[in-house]
Amino acid sequence: MTDPTAISGPSLAARRSGFLAGAVIGAALAARTADLTDADAIRAAGDAPLPAPPGRRRAAIALGDGLLEELLAGGVDLRRLASRWIAWQADDGLDADPALVEALAHLREFNAPALQLSAYGPAPLAAALPAALTASSPRNMLNGTFHVARLLDPSETTALAAVAVVVAASRFLEGARDFIPDVLAVLRSNEAPPVLFELFAAIPRDPRAVPAMPRGATPAPELVAQWALWHAHHRPRSAEVLAAMQAAGGVSSTAGSILGGLLGARDGLDAWPSAWRATSGEDVALRLALGDRLG
Repeated sequence: MTDPTAISGPSLAARRSGFLAGAVIGAALAARTADLTDADAIRAAGDAPLPAPPGRRRAAIALGDGLLEELLAGGVDLRRLASRWIAWQADDGLDADPALVEALAHLREFNAPALQLSAYGPAPLAAALPAALTASSPRNMLNGTFHVARLLDPSETTALAAVAVVVAASRFLEGARDFIPDVLAVLRSNEAPPVLFELFAAIPRDPRAVPAMPRGATPAPELVAQWALWHAHHRPRSAEVLAAMQAAGGVSSTAGSILGGLLGARDGLDAWPSAWRATSGEDVALRLALGDRLG
C-alpha cells in the first residue's frame, strides 16, 4: 500500500514514536475530563493530561501493549494475547469499560471469544491499533487486526471498523496522508455492510460535517472510528484537535487514545505541547521502550 505521493514531514522514526506515544497522551488528555460534560467542571479540571497512577495502565494502553508484546515474541498467539489482557484486568483494570469487562470475563471462563455482548465499546480498536506497525505484510496486518478485534467483540462491524483505523494508521506511518482510498478498498473487498462503508466514504465529502463527539464509556466502535478518521483527514493541527477533544469533555480515555495514536502517526509529536509528554513521561517511556525493542 505504498503511495508514491507520500508527504514530506516527520521522519519515519518520529511518526513511529508519535504513533506509540500519541496513544498514551491522547488517553491521558481524555481521562482528565472523561466523566465531565459541564463546561464549568471541565474548565476547573484543567488542561494537563491525567497520567495513569504509578504501576497502572489504562485499558487502551494495556490492550495495545499486549499486542506489541506478542509482536516482540515473533508472532501473535491469540490465546496468549487474551491471557495477557486477562492478567492485566485482574491486577489493574484501569478505565476498562463495561463491554471490555464482559469480554474479558468470557475469555477468562471459556478461553474463546464471546458469541454476543450486551454492550459495545471502542476497546477492540485500541487493542488492534499496533497492528499498523506490521504494514510491510498487508495480509498479515489485516488478518491480525480482524482476529484481535474479534477476541473482544464478535461483531464483524467492529472488526471492520478496527481494520479501517489500522489501515489509516499504517498509511500515516508510511508518510502519506490520503488514507481514504485504502480504507474504502479494504472495506469493499471484505464486503462491508453498506451503512458501514458509507460512514467512511462520507468522510472526505464535506469538511463542515463534523461527526458527533463519541461521549460516554461505550460509544459504538464504528462511530469512534469515523470520528477519529474524520479529524485525521480534515484537521491539520493535531494538538488543537486533542485540546478541543479535552475541552469538550465526556470522551473516554480509550477513544482519546485511538485519536492520539492516529494523529501522532501522522504528525509526530514535535508540535504538541512539551508539557503533555512531560506529564505523561513514565507512561510514554514505557510505551516507547516496547517500540524500540520491535526495532
